[in-house]
Amino acid sequence: MFRTLCTTALLAFSATTATAADYARPVPPMVPPTFNWTGCYLGAHLGGGASDDRTISNAGGTVDFGAGGFIGGGQVGCDHQFASNWVVGAEGRAAWSGLSSQHASHVVFPALGNLAVPSQFGIKNDFLASITARFGYAYGSGWLFYGRGGVAWTHEKIDEGYINPTTGFAVDPSASVMRTGWTLGAGVEWAFAPCWSANVEYNYHDFGTNSPIQLISPTEGVTVAHLKDTIHAATIGVNYHY
Repeated sequence: MFRTLCTTALLAFSATTATAADYARPVPPMVPPTFNWTGCYLGAHLGGGASDDRTISNAGGTVDFGAGGFIGGGQVGCDHQFASNWVVGAEGRAAWSGLSSQHASHVVFPALGNLAVPSQFGIKNDFLASITARFGYAYGSGWLFYGRGGVAWTHEKIDEGYINPTTGFAVDPSASVMRTGWTLGAGVEWAFAPCWSANVEYNYHDFGTNSPIQLISPTEGVTVAHLKDTIHAATIGVNYHY
């Protein structure tokens, strides 16, 4: 009986010692999981834009002007993460734009001895879209630094109001033009939750120097010789990854 009691006490002491050692052993720190960018996403963005524009007359005279306004829309894209930290993907985005500008100009009438009549030239970029490839580097537990480039589109509404020197009536011929160009940009994205990320980015859009544009009113038309249109856009956005 004495031997049995000693054996039981020894086993109890060994178990207590092991439990105490387990409690004394340091707990390894929690390491946050690394976000994997492979997959598709959809989201929204908003921000502001500024245009850098120029009209060029047939005689070679130029007028530089700019516009500013709100930009807001959505995006959808897919990414693939490879070689541990590199990310490649593609994204399409479309946005409503409030960029608009007006400035003093003049309309030339060749039939009246090249008479120059003062006018008010206006332009609105009410739509901005792009399809781009993007290439980036994933850093840490949820950061992505990337660049992008591809094709871009904008919709322009152009008008030029003036007083017709022959009739004395005010006219405002206009035109709507969809233009195609290219875009380059860069940004940083942060995965703040398992399926959510936020980003900040800048994009430059260049739509070149357009060929002559014919503006038409109910009574007459006028030609804008050439129009150069470039847009700078800075936005913040949020994406849901699935």
